Amino acid sequence: MIRLWRAKHNNRLVLTYALASGFVSLAIAEYADDDTSHAPALIVSDHLEVADGNWALAIKTLTAKYARYTKTNPAVVLVLGPSLYQSVQLERPNLPAEEISQALRFNLRDLVTLPPADIIADYYDAPVQLAGQDKINAIVADKKILEPVLTELHSISENIVGIVSEEQAIAQLFSEQQDPIVIAYQHDLEPALLQVYQQGKLQVNRVVRSLEQLSQLSADEIQLGGAAPLSVEVQRSADYFERQLRQRPIREVVVAVGTKHRQGITQQLDEDLGLTSRWAEYPMWAQELAAGDFSDFPVLGGVLLAQVLRASKAEVA
Repeated sequence: MIRLWRAKHNNRLVLTYALASGFVSLAIAEYADDDTSHAPALIVSDHLEVADGNWALAIKTLTAKYARYTKTNPAVVLVLGPSLYQSVQLERPNLPAEEISQALRFNLRDLVTLPPADIIADYYDAPVQLAGQDKINAIVADKKILEPVLTELHSISENIVGIVSEEQAIAQLFSEQQDPIVIAYQHDLEPALLQVYQQGKLQVNRVVRSLEQLSQLSADEIQLGGAAPLSVEVQRSADYFERQLRQRPIREVVVAVGTKHRQGITQQLDEDLGLTSRWAEYPMWAQELAAGDFSDFPVLGGVLLAQVLRASKAEVA
C-alpha cells in the first residue's frame, strides 16, 4: 500500500474516498474503540460522477455536502480503482525494507507504462511463495493524477493515514473466508479483480482489464455466452493457485459483479466450471446504506483498512 502518514490522532471518525474511472465514492464511519475486530458504525455512503477525470472536484463537492464531519481532523483513506493504478509482481529488491518503496520507481521502469519521474509506488508482500522465490506486489500510481487529489484531501484533514489499491481494500471484506475460494469482482467500467483467498488472506490477485465490460452485458449477451470469459479467468486463477502454488483445491467461486442479470452469470459459471458459485454479501454493518451493486465495496473495505492502518501506526509510535 502507499502510505502517507501524518501526526498521531485519536479521532475515531474515518472518511474513505474511493476513486474509479467515472465516479468518486465517500464512506464516513466511526469506531467505538481501537479494536480492529470491532465493526464500525457507517454514517454516510454516497458517490458522485466524475467529469473529465476531475476527481479532486468531485471530492471537494462530496466533502462540502458532509462538511460537519470534517471539523475534527478525521482519519482519511484514499482507495484507487484498478483503472488508476498498475499492479506488478516482482522479486524483492536486495535492499533494506525501508528503502524498497523509494527504489521501486527504478526497478519498475521496464514493467509499467509510466516514466520513473511520474511513478508513486509502494508494495505489499506476496503471501504465498514458490520455493526459492521472494516476491512482492508493487502498486504503481501516476503522480500527475494523485497530486491534485492529495492537495484536496490535505485541505480536508491533516490525518491522511493511507493511499491503498482496490485489491487491498476489497480483501478486508473477505478476511473471514477460511476455505480456498475465488472472488470475481467487477463494477461499472473498471477492470475486474480475480482473487484467491485462503485462511482469511489474499493469496492471488489478478487485474483483468479484458473483463471491464462484464457488468454492462445485457441478458441476451450473457445468454449467448458473453460471460464465458469470466469462467476462463476464474479457472486460470484456480489453476495458478492449485498447480503453481501447490495449494488446496478450490471448490467455490464468489461473485461480486455489478449486473442486474445474476442468474445468467452464475448459470454460465456452473456450466463451465463445476464449482459451487454464490453471490457476495455485504457485511452487517454496511447493509442499511449499501448500494447493492457492489460498486461501494472498495470504499467499505477502505473503512476497515483505515482502522488497521491506524492500529499499525499506533504500534510503531
